Amino acid sequence: MRNKLSVLILILGCLSLGTLAWAAPPGTGDRPVAPGLNFLFDKDVFAIPGAQAEPAGSGGVSKFSLKLYGGYNHMLAGDVNEGSRFYFDLVDYYVAEGNGTATGGYKPLHGGYNFGADLIYQITPTLGIGVGAGYMRSAADSLMTYSDEGFSVDLVTNAALSAVPIRLGLFLDVPMGGKLALTANAGAAYYAGLKYDAMQGLEYPDGSWMHQTLGQTTRSGADIGFHGSLGFEYKLSPKMGLFVEAVGRYAKFKNFTTVTGTTESSDGTPDTTEGVLYIVNDTIGTQEISMFVVSDTPPTEVTYREPKFDLGGFSLHAGIRIRF
Repeated sequence: MRNKLSVLILILGCLSLGTLAWAAPPGTGDRPVAPGLNFLFDKDVFAIPGAQAEPAGSGGVSKFSLKLYGGYNHMLAGDVNEGSRFYFDLVDYYVAEGNGTATGGYKPLHGGYNFGADLIYQITPTLGIGVGAGYMRSAADSLMTYSDEGFSVDLVTNAALSAVPIRLGLFLDVPMGGKLALTANAGAAYYAGLKYDAMQGLEYPDGSWMHQTLGQTTRSGADIGFHGSLGFEYKLSPKMGLFVEAVGRYAKFKNFTTVTGTTESSDGTPDTTEGVLYIVNDTIGTQEISMFVVSDTPPTEVTYREPKFDLGGFSLHAGIRIRF
């Protein structure tokens, strides 16, 4: 009997300790909850962490983005082509009069390339302001061979027109659903480093030749142009997208202050002239011809004018946009 009483006391003691352990678990407060009532509480509620501050910019609109692009460039370059055609127009006249034959012809300066970058700050999710810089260049080479009764000569020209546009503009992004957006841009640009290099000449089968070149140009004032674009962007992710766009430009600039013209031949020393570049227009028979002339005084007894350098035209770009 005494042994049974001892066992009973031990069991009651263990039950009491277990009840006390439930009634006051560490860190749960002073109010006991019976084990049998725990099914009334959603345990997952107590597993949800408290609200925390979201990292700055998380899920928001990227304030800055960088557009990198490159593609085809087309310049109008009207006066550049007019002043470079002289020998070709002259041969066309000879052939039209029945004197000799010609193969090849003048290739006008139009096509080239254009690349650059724009850094954009988003004023709103759809409207941004940006600055950028790039490089554009168009060039052309021409070859015509004129033959007449055993006489033959190659007419050659090459010309290049280039500049570094420094841009300021507004950028518009209009979501079209999904990952596609319509993009537009308009602004102005300062065309720094405007440069024109050209050569035209005659080359004969015996190896003799004569070349006239233009170079070492200087300018004054600011060459300001305007541009606008329309395109599409496909977002690969919230931070990166691919885009294509068509850009139109108005960028027609005045003549150079001075240019250096050099005439060289295979059997003589170079002859250099520094002055103003003019386009001289004349007529031979029914053929109108024009040519570049470098002179320190205006030409006399001919029709002349100073050329404009027209970098206006269009570009077709493709590139990548990175948001950060």
